[in-house]
Amino acid sequence: MQDTFLEVKQVVGFDDKAKYVIRRLIEGSEDLEFVPIVGMAGLGKTTLARKVWSDSQVTTEFSKNIWVSVGQSNELKQIFFVILKFMGGVEEFRCDDGKELAKVIREFVTEKDKCLIVLDNVWARDLVDFVKNVLPENKKGHRIMMTTRLRDVASYASEYPYDLKFLTSDESFQLLKKRVFGSGRCSDDLVKLGKSIARKCSGLPLALVVIAEALLKVHPTEYDWGKIEDNVWQHLVKENDPTSCWKIVETNYKSLSTEMKACFLYCLAFPKGYDIPAQKLIRLWIAEGLIRSSPRNTLEEIAESYLGKLEERDLVTLSREITGPIKKVKCNDMFYEFYKMEVNNERVFQELRLTPDQGLPSIRDPDISRRLHIEFSALSDFISTKPIAEHVRSFLCFSSEEQSQFSAPDNFQLILKAFPLIRVLKIEPVKIPSSKYLNQLFHLRYISISGDFKELPAFFGKFWNLQSIIINTSTPEPTLNIKANIWNLSQLRHFQTNKPAKLPLPSTQKGEGRSSLQTLSIVAPESCNKVVLRNARNLKKLSMRGRIEDFLQTNKDGFSTFEGFNCLENLKLISVDPCTSDALQLPRALFRFLLKLKKLTLSNTMFDWNDATKLGQLECLKVLKLKKDAFTGRLWNPVIGDFRELQVLWIQNDDLQRWEATRVHFPKVRKLVLKCPNLESEPAELSEFKQTS
Repeated sequence: MQDTFLEVKQVVGFDDKAKYVIRRLIEGSEDLEFVPIVGMAGLGKTTLARKVWSDSQVTTEFSKNIWVSVGQSNELKQIFFVILKFMGGVEEFRCDDGKELAKVIREFVTEKDKCLIVLDNVWARDLVDFVKNVLPENKKGHRIMMTTRLRDVASYASEYPYDLKFLTSDESFQLLKKRVFGSGRCSDDLVKLGKSIARKCSGLPLALVVIAEALLKVHPTEYDWGKIEDNVWQHLVKENDPTSCWKIVETNYKSLSTEMKACFLYCLAFPKGYDIPAQKLIRLWIAEGLIRSSPRNTLEEIAESYLGKLEERDLVTLSREITGPIKKVKCNDMFYEFYKMEVNNERVFQELRLTPDQGLPSIRDPDISRRLHIEFSALSDFISTKPIAEHVRSFLCFSSEEQSQFSAPDNFQLILKAFPLIRVLKIEPVKIPSSKYLNQLFHLRYISISGDFKELPAFFGKFWNLQSIIINTSTPEPTLNIKANIWNLSQLRHFQTNKPAKLPLPSTQKGEGRSSLQTLSIVAPESCNKVVLRNARNLKKLSMRGRIEDFLQTNKDGFSTFEGFNCLENLKLISVDPCTSDALQLPRALFRFLLKLKKLTLSNTMFDWNDATKLGQLECLKVLKLKKDAFTGRLWNPVIGDFRELQVLWIQNDDLQRWEATRVHFPKVRKLVLKCPNLESEPAELSEFKQTS
C-alpha cells in the first residue's frame, strides 16, 4: 500500500527538513549511500521525498532520477522493471532472476552517471540488499533515498536514518489554517477552537488535512467548530474511508499477530494519556497469560520485543532510560477512542463507568467481562449493585489520587465475594481495611494493594500461582513483617513493598536456588543473609533500606550473602542513618560476586572517597547513584581506565570539595547530576552532560 501523499505546496514545516535531506544526498562520500526517511503513516514521508526528488538541486546533481513505489507486496521483479524503464531499458525483459536483472540495470549506468533511486514505502530489509546491487561502484556518489514506517528497516539501511518528527503545535495550526482558509484569515473567535482541534491531531499532517476537510463542510462558526472539536477522532477515523486516517489504523493494527493485538489492546485498560510503567505492564501481560513461553527467551524478553514492535507501528510511544531499558509506555492519544471500540469488538476487557443516566453496564455476560476495569469514582455505585461475577478473572481499579479510603470493610468483602476466581487484582488506589479479607483468593497471579498493613499474613504462602506481589502500606511501623513463606511460591517473580520487608526464614533447605524471584524491593537489611536469601539466586533487582551499617558489619567477610548471585543487575543500599563506623569499607566481595551489576545506588553509607574508585572494577556498571553521604571526604581522584561503561553518574555530597575528573575518566557518561554545594569547581569536560535531576 502506497503511503499517503500530501500536496507539497500545501504542507507546512517541511522546508528545513527538505534542506537537510538534500544535503545528505548531495554531500558525503563518493560511495553508494542510503538516506532513509522513517516515521509513522500520515507524517508526510512521501511528501517530503517528493519535495526533495523534484528539487532543482537534486535534478541537477543526479543524471538519472528514479522513483519506485514499493509497498507491502515487495515484488522484486516489478521493482527492477520500473528501475530498468527509468534507465531507458526495455519495458519487458524475460528474466525472473534478481541477480540477472540487477546485472542488466548496471549495464545501463555509464561511468559518467550519478544515480538517485527513491524507494517509497519500504517494508522489508531484503529489498535494501537487492537494490544496493543494481548500481555499480563507480565512485560517483550514487544515492538511494527510501521512506519506511519501520525503524528496524531504516536502521538496517543506514546508521543515521532521518526520523521525521511530528509537527509542532504552531505548525499544526498553520497547516490547518492553510487548508481551511487558503490565503485568507481565520477569525479571532475561531482561533482558540482551531488551536484545540489542531492540538488533538497530535502533529500528524494527514490528520490535519482530514479534519480540515470536515471543517470546510460546516459553517465557520463557534457552534459548528465546537461540535467537531468534541468529536475529532470520529472525523479522523471512518471505517473503509480512504480519505480518512482509516488506512493508518488498519495497517498498523491489522498487521499485528493475534497475541500482539491482545497485548496492545490491554494497554487501553489504562486511562487516556496515562504513562504506563513498562515493568508493571509487562508483569500484567504475563499474569494475564498474554505472553507465550519460548525455549529461547524469557517471558520478559518476549514482552519487551512486543513493545518494540508496537512502537515501530506507532501504536505506542516508549520513553527509555538513558542506558536503554524501556521506562514508560503511552498509547497514541489521537486514535485512543477508535482502538477502545476494538477492545469491545475483541472482548479484551469490559470498562465499568457511569453512563449519562448514572447507570452501570451489566457484568453478568461471561463472554464480555472476564476482565473488568473501573475508575474509583464509580466503585461505590458498582458495589451497591451487590455484584456476582464468578467468571471474572481480572479486576483493575484506577484513580487520579494516590490513595482513596474505602468506605467500609463490608463493601470490600462484596468485591471479593463477587470475584472468587480472580487472578489479577490491581486496586492500589483503594486503601483496603485489612489484608485478612484476601484469604480465599487462591487463584491470584498478580496483586497490587494499599492499606494500613503491619504484616503480610501467612495464608499468602498458599497462593501457589502468585507471580507478582505489590504492597503499599501507610502504617507508622518502620517495617512490614512478612509471615507468608514466599520461598515456597515457585511462580513468584516480583515482590515489591514501599516499606522495608522483614523476610521469613525458609521452612526447609530443600529446593535451594529454585526460586523464580527476580525482584526484591524494599528489604530490611537484617533479612539479607545467607540463610534467608539462599533460594534467591535468580534475583535481578535487590533494594535494601534500614541500618546498612549493621548489615555490613555482620558480613565483614565481604557480602558473602551474595555469593552465587550471578544475575543481579540492580542493587540499592539505602541507610536510614549515616554509618558512623570508621572501619566500614566497600566489601571486597562486591567485586567478586556481582559481575553483572549494571546499576548501583548508595546512600548514607559514609565510605571513604578513596574507596570510590574501586567501583570502576564493576565492568558492567552503567548507572552509579551516590546519594546523600554515600562517601565522605573532601577529595575524589578517580583513576583513568575505570568506569568504562558508566553512562549515568549522580553525586549528592556536602563534604566533597575537589573532584579531579575529565572525560577520560568517564568516557561514556551521558548524564551527570551534581548536588555538591561545596565543590570548588565542576569538571569542564563533563559540564555538557550536567542535568538537574
